[in-house]
Amino acid sequence: MNAADFSTNRHSSNVHMTIHMASKHTDLYFNDGNIILLAGMSYFLVHQGLLARHSEVLDELMRSMDDTPTLEDHALTYNRSFVTYDSEGFPTLSGLLRMLTKYKVHHLRNDILRGLSNYWPTTLTQWDTREASVTGQDGTYTPRDSLPHPIEIINLAREIDYLPLLPSAMYDLTRSTPSEAAIGFVSPFTGMNIRLEYADLLTVLKGREQASRFFSTFIVNNLEGRQPSRWCLMTCQIAFEAITFELLRDINGIISNRTSDPLYAMTEAEQMQIRDDLLNSEVSPMKTCEHCRVEFGAVVDAAKEDFWKKLPKWFDIDVSPWG
Repeated sequence: MNAADFSTNRHSSNVHMTIHMASKHTDLYFNDGNIILLAGMSYFLVHQGLLARHSEVLDELMRSMDDTPTLEDHALTYNRSFVTYDSEGFPTLSGLLRMLTKYKVHHLRNDILRGLSNYWPTTLTQWDTREASVTGQDGTYTPRDSLPHPIEIINLAREIDYLPLLPSAMYDLTRSTPSEAAIGFVSPFTGMNIRLEYADLLTVLKGREQASRFFSTFIVNNLEGRQPSRWCLMTCQIAFEAITFELLRDINGIISNRTSDPLYAMTEAEQMQIRDDLLNSEVSPMKTCEHCRVEFGAVVDAAKEDFWKKLPKWFDIDVSPWG
């Protein structure tokens, strides 16, 4: 419905009939309001000035209206308690974001995007927090049980033109196999198969290759043949060789459901150095002395930061600020 539809009385009879059948909203009905919004079988008496202040589009529509104070089918109501960022709440959240974007309700749109960005962030610190929140006590990684699928996030980001969501969502998807990324997934709520646009699929696959090359280079430069610290208190070179072998096998990634995840693997390379051998109850062959561990930890931190900063470039997305 365009602005011209609101500038005539051609809806007036239907609107008045519907209002008599509709029920008054229990909360959003102000006695001093000066405009009625009708949505479904509920109507809202609200303040025209506030609507105009918060939405450029509604301001334009209301300016073009005649003396019939009714704006049909466009009720912009929002309660934070009804918005959740999990997979179950995503259909509601995405629909709300599309509407807020269409009607340029910037403050509400930005409010929701800030919450969504906690799970699809622009900083490595936020990403690590997000990953920890979807990892069980046994180390099993199950983001699909709680978070929306990254394909949904990518498609939504394109639709509402909010690029900061894309790099982390695309990186998330690169951790699936190429065939899984291409096939898409079936929504448990709608039963529909959801896929990426072809251009985005190619971008994800190219970014996946870049991430894989980065991790391979990390192993070659920082683990293969790594010399122990000059203050080494043990035979840590053997431990580094064992860690290299373990990373190449990617057993931990398979067990925890996090294969093809360079950020996780680089963190694991550090964590392996402090774990005991739980199977044999012996000292792990990958344990290192404190000096070697601290020096290698600094290398891992720098590599992860470098990796994260490269994500927008790998996925050909111009995002600023990032990282």
